[in-house]
Amino acid sequence: MRIGICDDEDIIRSEISRLCRKFHELSLIKYDLVEFSSGEELLDYKGTIDILFLDIQMKGMNGMQTAKKIRESDDSIYIIFLTGYRSFMQEGYKVRAFRYLIKPLKEDQFQITFSEVLQDFSKNFKAILGKEGKTYYIKLKDILYIEYANRSSLVRTRHSCYESILTMSEWESLLGTGDFYRVHKAFIVNMQYVEQIDKTILMDNGEKVEVALRKIPKFKKACKEFRKRNAG
Repeated sequence: MRIGICDDEDIIRSEISRLCRKFHELSLIKYDLVEFSSGEELLDYKGTIDILFLDIQMKGMNGMQTAKKIRESDDSIYIIFLTGYRSFMQEGYKVRAFRYLIKPLKEDQFQITFSEVLQDFSKNFKAILGKEGKTYYIKLKDILYIEYANRSSLVRTRHSCYESILTMSEWESLLGTGDFYRVHKAFIVNMQYVEQIDKTILMDNGEKVEVALRKIPKFKKACKEFRKRNAG
């Protein structure tokens, strides 16, 4: 997990970094920190950020403008705004801000907010240990399907593919959300992205996934119940 801190004041970045290190002991999630002194510098960053502390009142591109640009391509990042004025709080709903922290920062409020965002992150993301020993955090709703091949599982999202050491049975247990279905000994699909079911399954990105013929009737029923459950 990567935590970003974007503020044009060095002292604020240092304080948030200190508080993250102090209260991260509440979680077993491994993380690293990256810091930015402007919205422009943040937007030029090529890496991924999972949780972002973002100042609103910055020189140049302000935090709200920066958040709107981020949301054009990333709807998963948790944005926690930093501000000295409560008047900005209403506008934050437009960019789906997770929380606000009012300056000057108070340790107890930071601890509450940090604990809440880590809990939400843990609920919506899964840690995947790759074959090379690297840990990836993947949002469950971004998984299209999981395929077992060459003695490893491949987690396919719309933009990436991650190789995992988990078995398919372990994935079945891990994905016990009602959104995933094991359609074949080598495939688990996210029903949210199923476009058509025939002798194969057509995903909404055009990819085709194998399905065991004996599982088709129950899978069709499961998809129908999934769509009914998630309608509206």
